[in-house]
Amino acid sequence: MKRILASLVLLITCQIAWAQESFSDHKKAENTTREAVGFDASKIFAGGGISLGYGSTVDGNNETNTTFNIGAIPEIGYNLSNIFDIGLASSINYYSTTSTYSISAKYRNINYSLGAFVRIHPIDDFFIQVMPEKDWIRQKQITSDYTTIYKIQSNSFLVGIGYGHRIIGESYFYSLVMLDLEKDRYSPYNYVDANGTVSPLPVIRGGFNFYPFRKKQK
Repeated sequence: MKRILASLVLLITCQIAWAQESFSDHKKAENTTREAVGFDASKIFAGGGISLGYGSTVDGNNETNTTFNIGAIPEIGYNLSNIFDIGLASSINYYSTTSTYSISAKYRNINYSLGAFVRIHPIDDFFIQVMPEKDWIRQKQITSDYTTIYKIQSNSFLVGIGYGHRIIGESYFYSLVMLDLEKDRYSPYNYVDANGTVSPLPVIRGGFNFYPFRKKQK
């Protein structure tokens, strides 16, 4: 249900943003020469950044579950317009979980992922990001009695809000906070309690983008 609502919000936001940009472009066209339409290599951006997440919960039995993650996220994208960006992002992420249930356990995981993102810039300095993602996880479970290794696949649907002073053609920094609405119990962005309830953890990312093929000023 949350995924459907997120898609509807995205669709409505796109329509509003597109309408605003169309009106702005129409006004500019009255006073400027119409630019060529087509692919423009100078609008390709690349870069990425780091991810950082932390969460701790306590259930009714005073048993705690603490999760920490850190990772790197390279990305490449393209400016479709002054409002819309599209791109691909991959990541390698390490996260650890410590549980103090009836049998204390530690989990040490390495996560590889690949996703496609859409960014919408409805107002200056803020943007909305939607990114479906596929994750591959290698998990090591450690208890006092044994150590077990699992290989897991999961799906994520990350939605969030970011901040960054984006000017097409100019390098910029950004920060981003997202939640996973997919609620896959094996997702690295979710926490599963003793009752099997899945809760999303905040995903905090910071990054830097630049334009490798930007046009030189004459």
